[in-house]
Amino acid sequence: MNSSPSPASSLFDVLVVGAGHAGIEAALAASRLGCSVAVLTHNLDTIGQMSCNPAIGGLAKGHIVREIDALGGAMGLNTDATAIQFRMLNASKGPSVRAPRAQCDKTAYRARMKMVLETAPGIRLFQGDVVKLLVNGEQQVTGAVTSLDYTICARSVVICSGTFMQGLLHVGLQHITGGRMGRRLCSVPGLRCLRGVYGF
Repeated sequence: MNSSPSPASSLFDVLVVGAGHAGIEAALAASRLGCSVAVLTHNLDTIGQMSCNPAIGGLAKGHIVREIDALGGAMGLNTDATAIQFRMLNASKGPSVRAPRAQCDKTAYRARMKMVLETAPGIRLFQGDVVKLLVNGEQQVTGAVTSLDYTICARSVVICSGTFMQGLLHVGLQHITGGRMGRRLCSVPGLRCLRGVYGF
């Protein structure tokens, strides 16, 4: 899997592939630790895109939002700034099943989260598709090559590709590869060799 770097390349402490909820929090956490961070995403205008229900909190993921907030993350703060409705779910039931939930303005959430990344120290944003992961002789991922033949090398690589990694859509009896509606599927050849090594 080794390949020589392309003429155009950069070196960072951390490369984060993907700029959804997980990618944003990973990049900001590395930034808070003083690392130089590259964030690589399909489209810079869809950073923090809320794909379906623009809800943050609730019974299923409310505890995760609280944990992210306790660790200094941006999701809760961004929700407070862009929410259009706050609601306590199951308010008529016992305290153990109550959960706060906010519905956000999808456009405002995305725009503000992009601004948070753009202004965080040490973070640089890149737009592009990963076509190859760089793996050294010790089976460590050391970077990625984009479809424009730009190489981003890093001491650590965090893959937060969400639904874009070998996603499969089921429509009746048909199975179609794809990601979020209107988006291409991410297919990284190097990932197959990593599955055997890292078990994902």
